[in-house]
Amino acid sequence: MTLAFGAVTLILFLAIGVGLYASVASALLDEIDTGLRFRAATIQAQAPIRPEDPVALDPQLAEPGEALAQVVAADGAVLQASPAQLTVPVLPAEVTRSLDGQATFERPVPGIAGTTRLLAVPVESGPRRSTVVVGASMQDRADTLHLLAGFLGVAEPLALLVACLAGWRVAGAALGPVERMRGEAAAVAVSGLDRRLSVPPGDDEITRLGRTLNEMLDRLETSFRAERRFLDTASHELRTPLAALRAELDLALARPRGLTETRAALMSASEETDRLTRLAEDLLVLARAQQGRLPLHRTQTSLRELVTGTVQRWRSRAAAAGVRIDVQAPDTPVFVDPTRIRQALDNLLDNAVRHCPHGAEITMFAVVRQGTVRIQVSDGGPGLPDDVATVPAVDGEPRPAAGLGLRIVRAVAEAHRGTLELGNRPEGGARITLTLPAPPAP
Repeated sequence: MTLAFGAVTLILFLAIGVGLYASVASALLDEIDTGLRFRAATIQAQAPIRPEDPVALDPQLAEPGEALAQVVAADGAVLQASPAQLTVPVLPAEVTRSLDGQATFERPVPGIAGTTRLLAVPVESGPRRSTVVVGASMQDRADTLHLLAGFLGVAEPLALLVACLAGWRVAGAALGPVERMRGEAAAVAVSGLDRRLSVPPGDDEITRLGRTLNEMLDRLETSFRAERRFLDTASHELRTPLAALRAELDLALARPRGLTETRAALMSASEETDRLTRLAEDLLVLARAQQGRLPLHRTQTSLRELVTGTVQRWRSRAAAAGVRIDVQAPDTPVFVDPTRIRQALDNLLDNAVRHCPHGAEITMFAVVRQGTVRIQVSDGGPGLPDDVATVPAVDGEPRPAAGLGLRIVRAVAEAHRGTLELGNRPEGGARITLTLPAPPAP
């Protein structure tokens, strides 16, 4: 910024200097020419009509070493001169004879300091012709221009230096808040995302930059907390089936068992393995959903076959837990992703079966109305915790107590541009409603 400011200032100073120098030079030259024209007019008024009647020139019209005046005949003879000793014409005869009007010349003249500015004016006096030549030294003009050039040569670099220093200080003061925010941003660690940048007062670009960075830190903190909740929930969900699987295997290996006991242990281990597989698939779904690219492959599917097929896979486990599943669904074609819907329903039934006491009933009710699919799962368990059932999702994520299963259901609902409603029944038990738009098949 300082270099650019200095370059522009240098160009500006050079332009001003050149313009000032040219203006002063032109003004001084105009002043010399005005004096020469005045002196020539005075001599013309005093000049004799006949050369044989000489008239001495006014000594005030010439200054020794500085100015001169001559009246020259057509043949080049000097009729009058001031100073008087200047008897040699300062302009050649062929030059004065060829003049059609007044003209100026610059040339050195003996006895005059520096270059002399000459004005030649032809004068017609009857049949005779003469020329009035006046001149003035240009040395004072040259000295003045030299002094001006020296002044500009010293003053402009100093002014440029002062301007650059001022630009440097102003730029530093303007960018000081940026440097401070940079240091504060460098001090923000992943473990300290609650820190924010200090924003200067006002509404300029620096202030808006600070606000934007703070908003970005807010989003990063939200994302980091969501990731941490996701990892905590995933580890909690994985710990239970792994512990159960290891307990079954350790128990089977602890002592010799009969065929029935061994078969029961293997079936239990198989169920826990299925649960682990389902959890791994759910984690993959959540990872894709958090990256914003949960793929959907919609096909036209019967809602009854989709719901009853999912429930059928859970009847044996529900029967083992002493829980009955009742399902109601119309035989209506819907245009959804059946694989993702089954994943969501599996998680809802898994939560319901695990939390329902012996003898409870689970009801799955599905209906299609005005292009919307509504699937509701109700159970006779203890119900959802208050912070899950009554508090809305935080930044698109359910509360930690909601668990991994409900996260999967929510991800599937959002992928279908639907919603998930969590609540409890007045008579007790959870009630979870999955609402999906079901556009007609293309």
